[in-house]
Amino acid sequence: MGFQFRILLSMLLLMVLSLTGTIGVAWQFAVRQDTEYNEQRLLRKEAAIERSMEYVLDRMPDAFQTEDIPLVFSDRICELANVHGLDIALYTPDGRLLTQSSFAADETTWMQVPDAILSPLQGLPEEVQRTDLGPVVLAHWNFNNLDEEVVGIAQVRYEKRTVETGDFRSFLIQLAPLYVVLIIGGALIAALLSNRLMRILTIIRDRMRELDPTQAQSPIPYAQADAIGELVAEYNALLRHLQKTIAELAQREREGAWRLMAMQVAHEIKNPLTPIKLGVQQLERAWVDQRPDFDERLKRFCKTASTQIDVLAEIAHDFSSLADIGVQDLQSVSVAKVIEEVVALFQLGDHGVRWEIEGFSEEVLVRGSRSHLLRVFNNLISNAIQAMSKQTNKVIRLRCSEWNHGWKITVEDNGVGIDQALIEEVFQPHFTLKQEGSGLGLTITRSVIQQLGGTVSVSKEHIEGAAFDIWFPKG
Repeated sequence: MGFQFRILLSMLLLMVLSLTGTIGVAWQFAVRQDTEYNEQRLLRKEAAIERSMEYVLDRMPDAFQTEDIPLVFSDRICELANVHGLDIALYTPDGRLLTQSSFAADETTWMQVPDAILSPLQGLPEEVQRTDLGPVVLAHWNFNNLDEEVVGIAQVRYEKRTVETGDFRSFLIQLAPLYVVLIIGGALIAALLSNRLMRILTIIRDRMRELDPTQAQSPIPYAQADAIGELVAEYNALLRHLQKTIAELAQREREGAWRLMAMQVAHEIKNPLTPIKLGVQQLERAWVDQRPDFDERLKRFCKTASTQIDVLAEIAHDFSSLADIGVQDLQSVSVAKVIEEVVALFQLGDHGVRWEIEGFSEEVLVRGSRSHLLRVFNNLISNAIQAMSKQTNKVIRLRCSEWNHGWKITVEDNGVGIDQALIEEVFQPHFTLKQEGSGLGLTITRSVIQQLGGTVSVSKEHIEGAAFDIWFPKG
C-alpha cells in the first residue's frame, strides 16, 4: 500500500468516522430531548388533572366519602381523559378500582394497584409515585375530601413519545449531501496534499539516487517553512557537508599519495645504496691493508655497483611514469644470474651470512626485466638479513623448483620470523616489524611481482624464521 494511497484512505476514514459520530450524537440528542419532553409533559398533565379533580372535590359536601367517587366522576373522568389525552383511573385507598376513563384490552391490569406502588402511597401520602413500564409511565397520588381524609387514589397512564425513525431518517437524508460534498472535498484535498508531498519526496529520492560525489550537485529549492521545508533544508545541509568532506578527502588523498610515493622512492633507493656503501667500506679497508686481491675486489665491486646504479636509474624512471614497469618491454631473464649478482652484492657487506642456494640453473628463465628482478630479491634478502640481526648463526636459503607450469622460488631465513596472526598483513602498506623502516618494501615487491605475472606469499609451513614463496610463469 503506497504512502499516497494511505493518506487518501486516512482522510476518507476520517470523514466516515465524522459522519458516524454525527449520527450517533444526533440520535443521543433526540433521545435525550424526548426523555426531557416526556418528563415535563407528564408533570404538567399530573398537575392539570390534579387541579381539575380538586376543583370538583372542593364543591362537594363535607360528608363526601370513597363510595361517592364513582357517582361524582362517572362523567367527569372521561371528560378529563379526553381533554388531557390520558387514561385516568380512580381507586379506593386500599387500591381497588372504582372507575376508569377507558377499557383496556387486559382489564385485570386496572383492577388493583400493585402493592409495590400502594405501600409508598400509604407511607408518604403527599408524594406522587411514578412507575416506568418502558413505553408507559403510571403516576399515582392520593386525593382527599374537605376533612383532609384520603378518600381515593388517582392513576394516570401516560404513553411516552419516542423518537420517530422516519423523522430521523429524513434528517439523515438532508445531512447526506453535505457529507458527500465533504468526503469528495476531503478526497481532493488529500490527493492534492499527497501529490505535493510525494513530488518533493520523489525529488529528494531521485537526487539521492543520482548523487555523484565527483559531480557538482545543486540544492533543492523549497521556500515554505513547514515540515517538508525542514526535510529539504536538512538534505541541502547534508549535501553541502558531503561536498565539503569530499573535497577535503580528495585533498588529503592527493597529499597522502605524494607522501606514499616519496616513501616508496626513498625505500627503493635505500636498498641498493646500503650494500654499495658497505662495499665501499670493504674496498677502503682492503686498500688500507694492501690486500693482494684488491684489484679483483675492485673489479667485482665496480661491476656490482654499476648494476645497482642501473637499478637506481630504473627506479627513478619507474616512478616518473607512476610506477609503470613497462610490461611491453619484458624479455626472458635468467633468474640464476640475478640471484648471483644480488648475493655477490650482499657478500661484499660481510654480514656473516651462510648462503644455501639450490635448484638454480640456466633453464630457470622468467618473463621480466633484470632490474625489476634485482629489486625484488634486494628487498627480500635485505629484510631477511635485518630479521637475523640478533642471530649468531645466520642462514639464508634460496631454492628453486618447477611447479604449476612455472618456477617456484623460496627465500628462507632463520630470523625472528612472522607471527601467524600477522601473515595476512605483511603485504599491506606501512606494515613493518622493524623499529625503523617505511613498511613499503614488501608492498612494492608484491606489486612488481604481480605486474610480471607472478605471485608472492608467506609460507605458513615454515617453522623457524620466515619464508617467502614466489612463483613466476616460465619465460
